[in-house]
Amino acid sequence: MASQGPQKLEEKLVCSICLEMFGTAVTMPCGHNFCMKCINNHWDKEEKEASLDKKDYTCPDCRQRFKKRLELRKNVALCSVVELIRSEEVQASSTERKTPANGARCSRHGQPLKLYCQEDKMCICCMCTVKECRDHHSILFEEERKRKEDSSERLKSGILQKFVHLMKELEECERGAVDKIEQEQATALGQVEENWSQLQDHLAMLTQHQQKAQELLTCVDNMKFLEEFLLLPSPSSLGVLPAVEFNVASTMDSTAKILTEVSKLLLEDLPNSLNPKAADAETKESTEPKVPAVVKAGPALPECELRAELLRDHQNLTFDPDTANKYLQLSNQNQKAKHTHSPDGLCEDHADRFELWQVLCSQSYSQGRHYWEVRISSHSIILGVTYKKIQRKKQAGRSFSIGLDGLSWGLQIREDCYLAWHKGQSHKIMEPLYKCLGVSLDYGTGILSFYGIGDKMKLLHSFHCVFTEPLYPVFWLCEGRTITLCQQN
Repeated sequence: MASQGPQKLEEKLVCSICLEMFGTAVTMPCGHNFCMKCINNHWDKEEKEASLDKKDYTCPDCRQRFKKRLELRKNVALCSVVELIRSEEVQASSTERKTPANGARCSRHGQPLKLYCQEDKMCICCMCTVKECRDHHSILFEEERKRKEDSSERLKSGILQKFVHLMKELEECERGAVDKIEQEQATALGQVEENWSQLQDHLAMLTQHQQKAQELLTCVDNMKFLEEFLLLPSPSSLGVLPAVEFNVASTMDSTAKILTEVSKLLLEDLPNSLNPKAADAETKESTEPKVPAVVKAGPALPECELRAELLRDHQNLTFDPDTANKYLQLSNQNQKAKHTHSPDGLCEDHADRFELWQVLCSQSYSQGRHYWEVRISSHSIILGVTYKKIQRKKQAGRSFSIGLDGLSWGLQIREDCYLAWHKGQSHKIMEPLYKCLGVSLDYGTGILSFYGIGDKMKLLHSFHCVFTEPLYPVFWLCEGRTITLCQQN
């Protein structure tokens, strides 16, 4: 009940014309109070609307008429009360423009909180609607809650329907792609069976001809031999059989490109959109200039949960000496490669040998999950994976071929940043220089990831692809650089 006193007092201090607390309060002879400005404006309006011979002035509350325009004076006592109320309200407003903790009543006016101001995003009382929130849009609590709940349900329903539709379309695309591959496979197998049938028929004919020839050779009668030899038909030529083609990768190239984009959208962009703070932090961190630094990895690498998981798929690699450029010296049982200043004079020419400063590993992968780690001496090195038919010859203006076509994917380690290469396009990554790097390949899902290993493990970049051929680890080394393939027991 104590809180109703100030509230009732404030109601008595409101001008019935402007619905605000009195400015300069004046009192009419009839006892009603108004702002001096408001009552004068009221009378000015009455003067304009009245005829010249009939002018009278009324009280807006009780409509009492006065023949002459009154000269009203400031009600000093009433103005003092208004000023006192205003000073208390100013002090309270500095800390009370928040939703009340147990918002049963408005802390400014003492009335029950029944409305929600959509502009100020706060709970208000009826007095707030004629004062602070007079021009704002306000609704009942129940309506605002229902509006928010309905909006949330519509959004959830829309998202669920979109996911259901996308999954249905993906299933249709999956069936279409599988049917296409099976159709190509059936066509190729059908051609193989037809060729095999022709070979079988030709073999039977040749066998029959061989038998007749052998029988003729056993004939001792020369005249009979000569007569039957003339009747012996010569075997017909089989001719060139139709080629068996099964190059479904080229026919599914457009589908592979779409799946690559879908993979990135689902595995990177969508999770970032659901967690915008993390995505914004990562974007901000990547765009801010960084001072180049070297993260030194000692003999003992960090044992974190991510690395422990990746090491389950670790593969011990070795360099393939038949592919190594003649300036790349292999040692330590082909586990270490160094770019020397002079070529290896004993290096034999080989069809697989790179003219570029590159080398493949002997191991290749066409299924499953695999992980390997390398140590590098410095920057100016590229590591990645490639199909075996990667470009080996030198081309004008190019010092490497990793990532410059659709056959390979690479990460270039530069002094101040990293460049992720594929199809001749690069993506810049602002991270410090790591001396130890990890490569994770999930062939089935088409994800190739590169990690920096220092005090902690950092994902540098991921490629999303559809792999169609066996993949070989590949490396490029600038002059004086060294790469060591890490081995696990």
